[in-house]
Amino acid sequence: MPRIVRKTNKTVLLAVEGETELAFVTHLKQCYITRNCNVSIKIKNAHGFGPLGIMDALSTGARGKSYDHFAALFDSDIPICQASGQFFRKNNVKLFQSVPSIEGTILRLGNIRTKQNISTEECKRLLARSFVGDAMDVRFYERHFQKNLIDAGRGSIQILDDLINYIVAPK
Repeated sequence: MPRIVRKTNKTVLLAVEGETELAFVTHLKQCYITRNCNVSIKIKNAHGFGPLGIMDALSTGARGKSYDHFAALFDSDIPICQASGQFFRKNNVKLFQSVPSIEGTILRLGNIRTKQNISTEECKRLLARSFVGDAMDVRFYERHFQKNLIDAGRGSIQILDDLINYIVAPK
């Protein structure tokens, strides 16, 4: 009788800039990663230190472990410095940058119009006024952003579509 060979999952270490990104990506993971998806994703929080914090989170998260893919989600309000840029290129880190912030992406997903050059702080205030709850809690997204709403927004929000495509089938 031939021996059954189990297929191993692709492993991804995804570093996120802060608590809001952590909650949002955790919700996306719950919506799109099923048991038979053959992808295992570990989400590591950089606790709000921008690209340098992301670099550190990826370094410490990968220590002693072997991941097939590395990715990072962070806001575009802090530019990528030379050191972090070199690290990302050297380690083939797939970058996802929210413009101007993850809160802006979430507002677009919730069909909330924003002005052209809105700041990160303004996005945070508008998100808090527009939706009841704490955006740093996964239950916030479960309540306000069900999978059908996310699927509807994928066509018009490129970063959302790219991120979901990546977590489902990392390349």
